[in-house]
Order: sequence, then C-alpha cells, then structure tokens
Amino acid sequence: VRLTREQVATAKIATAVAASRAVSPEILATAEIVPPDDGIARVGSKISGRITKLPVGVGAMVKAGQLIAVVDSPELGTAKADYLTAAAQSRLTRETADREKTLFEKKISAEQDYRVAEAEATKARAAKEAAEARLHTLGFSDAQLQRFTAEQHSSSSIMVTTPIAGVVVERPVSLGQVIQPEDTVGVIMDLRSVWMQVDANERDLSQLAIGHTVTAHVAAWPERAFTGDIQSIGAVVDRRSRTVKVRVVIPNPDGALKPGMFAKVSLAGSKGEARQGLFVPSAAVQRDGDKAIVFVPTSETEFQLREVETGVSADGWVQITRGIAAGEKVVTTGAFQLKSEARRASFGGHEH
Repeated sequence: VRLTREQVATAKIATAVAASRAVSPEILATAEIVPPDDGIARVGSKISGRITKLPVGVGAMVKAGQLIAVVDSPELGTAKADYLTAAAQSRLTRETADREKTLFEKKISAEQDYRVAEAEATKARAAKEAAEARLHTLGFSDAQLQRFTAEQHSSSSIMVTTPIAGVVVERPVSLGQVIQPEDTVGVIMDLRSVWMQVDANERDLSQLAIGHTVTAHVAAWPERAFTGDIQSIGAVVDRRSRTVKVRVVIPNPDGALKPGMFAKVSLAGSKGEARQGLFVPSAAVQRDGDKAIVFVPTSETEFQLREVETGVSADGWVQITRGIAAGEKVVTTGAFQLKSEARRASFGGHEH
C-alpha cells in the first residue's frame, strides 16, 4: 500500500516493534449492551384521559422533571372539584363547630348544638382527607393542593413528566389518543453509563472477580476500545450454554454505545499462566474476513500487507505465531486506514 506524505500525516501513522514478552492470556466472551436498571423510565399517566400535547419527540434530550405530555382527564377535573368542595366544606363546618363551642362555653347555646356541629366538622374533615388522598395517588403534592385551594383551580389537565434525565427512545402515543394508566407515554433512557451483559464460560469463573477490568469492542467503532469494571457475577449457570451472566458497567459519556449492540469482550483474568511469545499491540492486527493482517513499513510512505496467524491476546497485546519476525516494525495507529486503502486498491486495480 502506497500513501502520499500528506496521507501519512493525516492518518498519523505510528509503529511498534514486534518483540518477545510474557503475558497472561485473556478470557474472551461475547456481550450485549443494555441500559442500567436505574437508567430507564417508562412514563405514563396515573389517570385515564386524552393526550392534548406532546412537546418532545423520539431522540430529544430531556431533564429530570421535564414535561413530556399533557393529558386532559375529566376524571381528574372531577377529583379536583371534589377536593375543592370538600376543603371548603371542611373549613366551613370547622368554623361553625368552633363558634358553637364558644357559644356553649358562654351558656348561650345548648350542648347538643355544639356536639352536632363538631360531628359535622369531623365528617367534613374525613371527606376532605379522602379527596386529598385521591389526588396524592395521582401524583399531586401538598404544595400543589394548597395552590389548588388558593386559586380555586380545577383544571382537568395532568402534566406527565419524566423522573430521570436522558434521551426519549420511544413515544408510542399520538395527539388525541385516549390512554389508560397502564399505557406508556414515553420511554426515557439515561445512557451516560451502560451495562454489558457478558456470557462468561463457567470454566473461567475462578479467574473473575468484582472490580476486574473489562475491555470491549463493537462493530460500529472497530478501532475504539471501551473499558469498564465487573459489577456483579451471576449466581446461576445456564444449563444449555454453560455460561454465567457477568454485569460490567461502562462509562458512555458520548453515547457511542447503544442498547442492543453486541460486543466482543476481554475479561482480564487474575490467575492465568503467563504465556511467552512474540507479541504486537492489538491495534496493529486488523481483520479482513477470516484473516488476520498487519502492515509492515518498507519506507516512509509504503507499507507491506502481511497475513499473520495469531495466538493468545492479553493486556492490549496479540501473540503472532507466523507472518512476522522479532524486531520487525508494524503499523499501530493508522492500521485501519491502511486496510481501507488496501481494499480500495484491490477493488480499483491500483494503489495510491
């Protein structure tokens, strides 16, 4: 593969020397990216009604407490009106009972009148508390109830908000749709960190522990390594696959890792025996179908593609069992670009 000097500079070509070293073999496994349990919220309305506003759509970033839907509910309007009526009645009967108590103590009215007024006040207070409890179950706070009372406001609209910050990944409703409490209005995911569910072979369990580092690669970002730590190791072995679920937490600040992605992972074992051999950095080894290849520089702008055979991988190194000799240089940074150039040359019938 031949590049111009400008292409070499742009690709930031860097090399490393193939050398003998001793490393502990990695434990390789497959995994799936999933959202954390506390990083997903399925949001709905606590009361039936018709959707009148949907201010955010799929893909929108939202903050905790942000409005994602407005639902008009006659049932809510009735519940608010019942509360306002009950609150007013409770206040009125309490005032009446207090007045009757004063009159009774001054021997102006009969004890029976005072007791009847007190009973009415108790009954009205119970009705108010029942109406208040109904609104509490719908998600209204005491502060909101006080505001209803002060404003004498009985709107039938309920504001549906998200309990977490994140991105809207689903919005399975539309304007005008009538929904029930069991319906989902939106699904929010906080993907600033994600979980990897790793299928670890039971024979490797003795080498794994909580806190061990894991390195993962996904097809979408072939040159990028994602690292995280083991958070938990499953208690049950799958009878068919003979694997155990291992949970890894991986920071994902730029959102590159998406739920549903598959990953190839390297679990750093603690008890593996060191393996002596010829090793190169893992970034130097590229995959071309079922072949492993490296690029050996023959000049500042020319690079020879070599097919190699690989052995164990560990700690960012790959063992080479055939194809290059100790002391030879291989391209690390820029190897993927060289592979792309090699493919382009083979398809186009010429080199650059």
